[in-house]
Amino acid sequence: MMERKGVPTLDVFYAFQNKLFRVRDHFAALRDRLPGSGDLSASSVIAYACVGIVAAILVDDLLAPTPAASSISPTPVQRPAWIEATRNQGAFALESPVLEGLEARYVVRRHREGGGRKDEMSWGGAGDAGAYARVALYRPGAEATLEADPLDAVAAVAAEAAINAELTETQKKLLTKFGPLAVVDMTVAGGEGERACLAVAGAWNDPRLGLVAWWCNRGPELVAPGRFACLLDRLALMSAGGDDRLAEFFAKAELKRGDCGAPSTLVNPTPKRHDDWISGKAGTKLRGRLAGR
Repeated sequence: MMERKGVPTLDVFYAFQNKLFRVRDHFAALRDRLPGSGDLSASSVIAYACVGIVAAILVDDLLAPTPAASSISPTPVQRPAWIEATRNQGAFALESPVLEGLEARYVVRRHREGGGRKDEMSWGGAGDAGAYARVALYRPGAEATLEADPLDAVAAVAAEAAINAELTETQKKLLTKFGPLAVVDMTVAGGEGERACLAVAGAWNDPRLGLVAWWCNRGPELVAPGRFACLLDRLALMSAGGDDRLAEFFAKAELKRGDCGAPSTLVNPTPKRHDDWISGKAGTKLRGRLAGR
């Protein structure tokens, strides 16, 4: 038989047919190896179902569109600038018979960023039946400078104390061992009506120190300035924290301390002061009422 060029012979056809038969037999054998539906146990069915579910989830994740990333960042939580330092010991102390029976509280606050420190002492409260006193000493860090205006300094401490107060600027000075301190007349709303208070403020650059203090009577009677000065003269430094200028400042102030009619246990008594300015009302300026939070 002649073989035409380009036409396959019967041998090639038979060889291709045999390959098709082998592929068919291979798939038939693979089908026979798979278990029938009646031979599958419950656990096998559950396993195959789980495999199918996982495969569907993977396919969905691969084919699903990529979610757009949001460019809006959450609003940061505003943290207070001043935090209470629970482990710090008080650097100052004040003891006096006029403070006996009043609930005392001492709080130390640190500025979160600037490093400044506030020592706040209080006895009693604005709504209590007894007297009410407060002494605040501020050693600023990098966060701010000292408040030079006495009225603004008293108003800032009154706002922190959350009291309702009416402040009046005066030209008077209260003589203390720290020198003359600016006087601010103060009226506080208490539980049984208004009570008269006397507030003072002072600021120094060497050392950097701010002082605000007040004394409130039980009622509207005027505060005796001499007694208030004697109370401030008892303010003592317990720890300078390595600040030699602060220690020197209090040591020099202690030499000017008055005896207030009682012998001094630290230095010789100094002459009694004369505070007769309380009757003078000229030159006063009302700066408004401060409402507590």
